Amino acid sequence: MVDGKAWAVMMVFAVGAVAILDLLGGPPAGVVMIVGLFAAVLLLGISVLVLGDIRDGMRDAR
Repeated sequence: MVDGKAWAVMMVFAVGAVAILDLLGGPPAGVVMIVGLFAAVLLLGISVLVLGDIRDGMRDAR
């Protein structure tokens, strides 16, 4: 189920980032840096969750 949650979180983040940048008009450099950093941390966290779920699945398979 982590895969479905990961896709949902990424979709909500992408739609939110696009909406905020559209409301701001032109994205200032600081905003782009903050959004990029947040996206990197978010994707890293999701990948850790997915890898943990895979590890737990492999442990149960033995």
